[in-house]
Amino acid sequence: MANCINPKQSSEPTPQLQDSTGGKPGKRKSPEALEISLAGHLKRILGVDLTTIPGLNVLAILTLISEIGTNMAKWRNEKAFVSWMGLSPNNKISGQRVLSSRTRKVVNRAATTLRLAAMVLGRTETPLGSFYRRKRAQLGGPKAVTATARKLGCLIYRLIKNGQGYQESDLHSYELKYKDQILNSLRKRAKTFGFDLVELAKAA
Repeated sequence: MANCINPKQSSEPTPQLQDSTGGKPGKRKSPEALEISLAGHLKRILGVDLTTIPGLNVLAILTLISEIGTNMAKWRNEKAFVSWMGLSPNNKISGQRVLSSRTRKVVNRAATTLRLAAMVLGRTETPLGSFYRRKRAQLGGPKAVTATARKLGCLIYRLIKNGQGYQESDLHSYELKYKDQILNSLRKRAKTFGFDLVELAKAA
């Protein structure tokens, strides 16, 4: 008669399932740990960490990648990329006049994700947040959202294509750079009319 082995009397240990991250088996990850784990996987897939961009979290990036993939060669440049998402102005021009400048209506989850990220950016003290607020003052809320989403799209295209990480300057440095750009533009414009742009302190 065959011998029956009682599992309780077996000397061999029962195999245990191990968590791939080294955690205890059967223990659920916290939302924070899960997000960090997913961010690591996304970085390996893309070659860059897009979670360092303000306004973008892991869920937003997962949505983006599900729409655009990881190969930026599908678009010849960043302008073609944001145009595909419907974030570029569809200008109607007659002669040298722009009659209207509306973005095309495109049903695209990637564009929706970037628009939501743009609205989040408006509440941050970052260069991208400053860009959104400046555009909102100039163009109004809806156009500011589109402009910021377009800027995010161009940034994401460059980062993935070139495999470069996002390097954010501090807000003060960004504002100084923007001020210099405005002053240089004003100086050039003044010269076209035969004038010089002089600072008030120097003029006094």
